[in-house]
Amino acid sequence: MFVVEYSDSLSVNTVDRLLLGTRQPALILRALHRIFHGSALRFTTGGILVSISITIAWIILSSLGRAATLNAVMEQLGITSAPGRRRDTVSSLLALNWLRAAAALAAIIAGCGTALVASGVWASTHLSASGAARFWVALLFLVWSAWGILNWVFSTSTLFVARDRLSAFGAVSASVGWYRDRLGSFIGAGTWFGLIHGGAFLTAWSAAFTVLSMAGILGRGPTLLLEFLIVAVYCAVADFLYIGRLTAYLSIIRDGETFDLLQSQSEPSASPTPGRASIDQSELILSDVPVT
Repeated sequence: MFVVEYSDSLSVNTVDRLLLGTRQPALILRALHRIFHGSALRFTTGGILVSISITIAWIILSSLGRAATLNAVMEQLGITSAPGRRRDTVSSLLALNWLRAAAALAAIIAGCGTALVASGVWASTHLSASGAARFWVALLFLVWSAWGILNWVFSTSTLFVARDRLSAFGAVSASVGWYRDRLGSFIGAGTWFGLIHGGAFLTAWSAAFTVLSMAGILGRGPTLLLEFLIVAVYCAVADFLYIGRLTAYLSIIRDGETFDLLQSQSEPSASPTPGRASIDQSELILSDVPVT
């Protein structure tokens, strides 16, 4: 909608139409420069406003959806939430999703900065183009890895918000401690669900390209309908797997706490044994009182 409104605001005169109709790259670029001249500020301002609006809507809807999903999952698993106000839970979820959005924005800015860093290194060290490209890809991988770790921590912290009614930073601390104590279980569950998700993505990708290759036979309408159905089915499967992964994490948290409780109860106590306490200290042979 924003792009359509922006396109309608552009003015195209007869000269611009003539330049576009010449099909000459230089003249077409000149026409585009004339059309978009003076509208960059409006486009940038509108894009920023739309991005901020979409981000705010995502934070609110994601927080409400996560609260409803986790409550339903905990009810099925028999997990009881800690006493507290529901408003505090929603506010903590809003804070965590705001941190996720901030981390994504920082990753985008850092990703753009990697191109500048790679360009500067290439210009100052006379590095080859392929070497500069590899350096840029390595920087992008580091940025993506850092964003992935932060996003994962903030995402799983919502489990402790819903169960323990913790604040946003308290939930992050609890989540990091859980990673430290249950790293193997966490990696195992995440790996299995990640592999299944990857298989679903590859299947949807292959199906989408298969339908596109048959667009000449099927026609425009059936092709768009099939593509929409493929995307809808993939999104449903991805959401199902995401909820399943959250359920697995909650089960790991519950079972881990049960194991710790049983282990603490099975530890031997430091109190004296009943046999030693029942010995008559007045007995000269069995008692440990020295004979005078």
